[in-house]
Amino acid sequence: MPTAEEFQRYQQGPQSPQERVWWDRYSHRNLEQWRQVCDDKADACTALIKRGRPSDMLAEVESRARSEGGVFQEFLDHCNTVPGWVDFAELEKGRKVFLQYGPLQGLVLLCSSLVEGYSYNKPAQVLVATGRLQKDVTRRIYETGQLLHNMVGEGGIRPGSIGHRTLMEVRLVHSAVRQFLWHSGKWDAAKYDQPINQEDMAGTVLEFDFMVARGIERLGVRVPDAEKRLMHYYWRYAGYVLGVDEALLSASIEEQYILALQLMSHLYSPTGDSEKLAKALLRDMADKPPFMLSEGMLLAFAEFLLGSVVAKDLNIKGTLPNRLMVRAIAGALRTTSVARPLLPQFIQQFVGETNHKVRRKNISDGLGGDPSQFAFRSLA
Repeated sequence: MPTAEEFQRYQQGPQSPQERVWWDRYSHRNLEQWRQVCDDKADACTALIKRGRPSDMLAEVESRARSEGGVFQEFLDHCNTVPGWVDFAELEKGRKVFLQYGPLQGLVLLCSSLVEGYSYNKPAQVLVATGRLQKDVTRRIYETGQLLHNMVGEGGIRPGSIGHRTLMEVRLVHSAVRQFLWHSGKWDAAKYDQPINQEDMAGTVLEFDFMVARGIERLGVRVPDAEKRLMHYYWRYAGYVLGVDEALLSASIEEQYILALQLMSHLYSPTGDSEKLAKALLRDMADKPPFMLSEGMLLAFAEFLLGSVVAKDLNIKGTLPNRLMVRAIAGALRTTSVARPLLPQFIQQFVGETNHKVRRKNISDGLGGDPSQFAFRSLA
């Protein structure tokens, strides 16, 4: 388990009848079954199209849906069907929360969520098998940044928006990677189960939601439960568009916590590959926008955010000066965050929009500045 506190909480088991329901729903036995399930609708499409840039694959799916219908139209129908529990007014509130936390979200993702994700050995093997263990690291991070940036652009993730389209493109990327691994002879399904399966996909949603909120709080910023609920709600719908089965999309932050405990205890198994992935990420993103932090500072932030258990397992250590600097930054964030809720709404909105504009430039520059070469069609 990633933290001693979470391990202790897992050992305690369910603490109420409702928690017992969730505990059973996300039991290791049930999660094991989800490891054999992928994304039939997306996989039926990618089996019939040429693997390429995400925007090109989605364009082909759309073209063939118009001319052939069939599996291509079924994929589009699923992506564009809005579940009955979705409230776009609430999603808009969630979009604004993520705009406010944009810079901190990026730092937590880089130094905590993604690094911790590498400690889950089975999902991490996809990067090993595809040869992206220690290459294309920077581009992968900026492409992830483009996804998150687009998700909080105008229209958020409402069908027809740039954010929604980008989620569809990512869904096809995941499926194309599965097709590659299935046909490459490089994937050991008996050992690692199906690549990018439903449990892995549910874990990815937790990285961008649960782990982000947890990491922001570790930096000293209090995230109110109301904002956590909006962040969770936003990614619940995003997960649906990405092809995660609704049975693995928790309906509340309380249920999400039980899912996180079960999933982490089921998958946490760091290896030498986990350490290589983590250190390649931090090394390659050193001195790059948006943070322009040295490798030593990124290591210190990672050690601070991950906690002693994961940091030790991945052999991530910061120097004493960098550790002290990180703690000083966290202390400053704790102090300044107290005043944020007191600021007038128009100032908070201005800050969020400014963060978005700065992030746009950083991502564009990081991807080479040529939109025609970006993996995803648009940059919000």
